[in-house]
Amino acid sequence: MYRRHFNALVKAWNTGEFDELEQCVHNEIVRHGPASMKSSANSIADLKNLITGFRTAFPDLHLVLDEEIYQQGRSTIRWTFMGTNTGPGEFGPTGKFVKIQGASIAHFKDDKIMEEYVFYDTADFFAQLGLTDLSIAATG
Repeated sequence: MYRRHFNALVKAWNTGEFDELEQCVHNEIVRHGPASMKSSANSIADLKNLITGFRTAFPDLHLVLDEEIYQQGRSTIRWTFMGTNTGPGEFGPTGKFVKIQGASIAHFKDDKIMEEYVFYDTADFFAQLGLTDLSIAATG
């Protein structure tokens, strides 16, 4: 039942197309992302801006769902993010390819994703970009 919700999210991350997102994500979604990545959101508009920003910094961004567990009212997803940092973002383009794995836990309300907790190793993410001084990466 909830698989289509994450398929809509994956489509948005991979293509930048949001046509299915509003059917699967609550307008008041709260996304808890790692603070060092400035990747939290407090509405579907914030989420769209977040995705657009990542897609600008990583134009070849590709997100793959590796493992999916769906239960009544919630889901847990293990995923892989890949992309080359060739565009502007919170820091200048590095030209480096990044591949990280992470996990998301989502809670549903009214048959839509209402809350998402996102976990991944941000130090590994920054290290793959060659940004070893995390104070610079975190402040842009």
